[in-house]
Amino acid sequence: MRSRVLFKAALLFIGALYICQASAINPNPILSRGKTVYTSKGNVTALTDNKYGGASFTISNNSWLAINIGAGPTQVFFNWNSNLQAWSNVMSPTKCPNNNPMPVDYTLQTSSNSTNGTDGTWTTAATITGNLVEARGHLIPFTGASWVKMNITNGGGSLDEIEVFNASKGAQDVWFFPGTSISQMTYKSYSIAQDFADLITQAHPGFNPAMIRGGIGCITTTDMVNNLPKYLSMARNLHFWAIEQGTNDAWGGSSNTATFTKNMQTIIDSCKMEGIQPIIARLLATNPAKAGWQVNIAFETAIDNLTTQNKLIPGPDLYTYFLANTSQHIDDGIHPDAAGAAAIEKLWAQKMDSLYIGTSVAKGGNESVEAGPARSFSLSYAKNHMEIHAFKAGALRIFSTNGAMLKNLNIPAAGSYSLSLGNGLCIARFTSNDNIVETLPAVH
Repeated sequence: MRSRVLFKAALLFIGALYICQASAINPNPILSRGKTVYTSKGNVTALTDNKYGGASFTISNNSWLAINIGAGPTQVFFNWNSNLQAWSNVMSPTKCPNNNPMPVDYTLQTSSNSTNGTDGTWTTAATITGNLVEARGHLIPFTGASWVKMNITNGGGSLDEIEVFNASKGAQDVWFFPGTSISQMTYKSYSIAQDFADLITQAHPGFNPAMIRGGIGCITTTDMVNNLPKYLSMARNLHFWAIEQGTNDAWGGSSNTATFTKNMQTIIDSCKMEGIQPIIARLLATNPAKAGWQVNIAFETAIDNLTTQNKLIPGPDLYTYFLANTSQHIDDGIHPDAAGAAAIEKLWAQKMDSLYIGTSVAKGGNESVEAGPARSFSLSYAKNHMEIHAFKAGALRIFSTNGAMLKNLNIPAAGSYSLSLGNGLCIARFTSNDNIVETLPAVH
């Protein structure tokens, strides 16, 4: 009787974990990719080609850009990115000043009857004044509209990409990557063949994460805390904060984690108060042969403790990876080279993979199927093993609750299969050969 009660309790625990972790993200299909952008200086396609750091649109006072993404969504998430490096001038430390031009004052407008971005009736959906950053996203109402327009009244610089996502179910799949010069270089310095969003889309067709790139050179956690009101004013509407912080705190091999821990706790608390989910990466290991020092493991332990104590989703382990791949540093032994930057994006995507397995999405389409009783397989449990009952052929992947893959099995035909995994909690994800992806919580 006691074992049955414990079993039911375990199922309830998994159900709670499954709801809060695995099915937390609704897809936000991208609507702008490959579409023509109409601008005050001629039409361009480079702004929607998913190539960051490539061709760009030069901004000046009273310049504009507009795109027809079609009718249907009740609201959209509009995301723009400058090809300049540091995310902000005013949040940059005085020892690493920036004076980059950017859009300062602008409106986002919608229309249902424009044909070229200039004609038709336009309604102002958002007014932004005093912008401080080089990449930003906005959730705007879109019922009855088909066009969205960014009208820049004051500002300079250039944009290399804009994105518009269907956010009718909310802008959940939105990721902010704040960090140091390591993040600045990772997301801005290199043209990565597949970034975090591309890798998630490849693994989970139908999901299209929006990325806001927020690295700033030289910053410590103290700098970030001192500027938290500015961070929040620019990015409080972004669901996930994928934080890379601490290398400058740990500089020279310092073992003093007290200030770092206090600052990170302040950042975590501030995020939670705003409904933001903070996720903290472990610090990159350096290449001591070039840098002359190594990150003290006490900082990694501090991040592990903060993650556990605050019940956060664990971030990627950049320390272990770069400890084993020291060749992927530039000459200073601290910052990633192009291969290292690609690895950081991949490590984030791999670690966050389990967040996308709670909603079934047909491959090749944008229509989501809400998580519920699986139609392609079921599970039952016996002593020391799990029974998988497949109703069709496919592939089964078993994940631990922290996102690590435990098993990857080919299911050649409908039938029952026995799997031994030891004892614990996990998540089972079945992809049938007709491209339906379904997920169930599991005990093993």
